[in-house]
Amino acid sequence: MERELYKRLTGFMGTPPPFIPLTGQSEQASYPSGQSPNMNDSSNFPAGLVGPKSEDVTSPGPSSYPYPDLSLPHPTLRHDFRMCCLLNPKLSVGITPFGQRNWISFAGGWWSGSWGSGVVLPGGQDNQLIIADNSACLETNYLLQTDDNNPAYIAIKTRGWRTGPPEILAQLNVPELADLVDPNSYKFRLFIEMETGDVRYRDKVNCGMWVGSGMRKGSEVIYDAYRLS
Repeated sequence: MERELYKRLTGFMGTPPPFIPLTGQSEQASYPSGQSPNMNDSSNFPAGLVGPKSEDVTSPGPSSYPYPDLSLPHPTLRHDFRMCCLLNPKLSVGITPFGQRNWISFAGGWWSGSWGSGVVLPGGQDNQLIIADNSACLETNYLLQTDDNNPAYIAIKTRGWRTGPPEILAQLNVPELADLVDPNSYKFRLFIEMETGDVRYRDKVNCGMWVGSGMRKGSEVIYDAYRLS
């Protein structure tokens, strides 16, 4: 029994197959239930990528996974809302031990989606960290107000990265140049969380999970949020 357990543990800790990134905002992996793509078949990879050869990958087969016969639910993504945030000029905190730290406050904005619409209240902030290759780690906190006659307030937090060629990312830091940058030339991806105590919206936003894909447009940040369910 101990030998069998050892074999299972060492087999599971082999090198996993490489991560294959999606190349568009609306692309989703779709495999038949209970199946996974053949990693040796190049037709399963986006154009320009070649599947790894079996001799290059020392990963276990599905039969080596924990509970290999157990079928788990597949998460799905659904477009849920679009956000537009107006930014004030950034304030440089300086070069800290972690990189160039910038503080950017929100002047306002607006949003609309499947469960409501409203505005972004002034006073939110982006705690931004720029690293050596101009990639930006983005961490925001701000407040939404709904369009109801008696409005609800929803706290929202995002965290993510803006990555791409250094020369493209440098242009995004200049509002006058950001409008000229193709949003497909870089990646702006976010994790999004929301919370409220308002009974009209708490079942719609509390405990929810979203991922976002965005762009910089002048002094605005615009992103689409996709609910993970």
